[in-house]
Amino acid sequence: MLRNSYTTACGGQLVIPWKTREHLLAHPEVGELLEEVAGLLRLPSDGSFLATEVNLGRIIGRSGCVATTPITSSTPTLFASRVGRDKPSRVVVGELGPEVSTVVVLAFADRDVEGQYVLITSFVGQLAEKEPWDRTIRSQAEAERALGFWSCHALAHDPAVMDNPFVSTWQEILNS
Repeated sequence: MLRNSYTTACGGQLVIPWKTREHLLAHPEVGELLEEVAGLLRLPSDGSFLATEVNLGRIIGRSGCVATTPITSSTPTLFASRVGRDKPSRVVVGELGPEVSTVVVLAFADRDVEGQYVLITSFVGQLAEKEPWDRTIRSQAEAERALGFWSCHALAHDPAVMDNPFVSTWQEILNS
């Protein structure tokens, strides 16, 4: 069960807001790891954005992200809608991601409380680019990096947290 906050290795607080709790429904394996992960986490002292991998030193699961044959933005491919997401993600069916020992943590500094960071997401695996439809993408270069990454990667389809796959293109998804 997720708590409202966790104490980090540097004595700071990692806060879990309601929106993040909803987002983490797509990453149920992380909930039981967050206390341990927070205990190893050192928050930036300058208030900068936190995007890090925390190595737990043992296999904790499989990454949900897998490398794929590259596609173009107009190549028909599989997509599926995940719980708590605005738009669908590129998926592959029947493949498992590699076993990993890392948990990714993305968080931002709370502007009102020093030493406190607000968790955006956390998942088992390695750092990845934002999905191309992410509303927080702020530049053309960032959008191109996102599309480039997700044209060569996909999420392993998990029916526990995703709808049935359907065929579409990145162009169609981004224009919907």
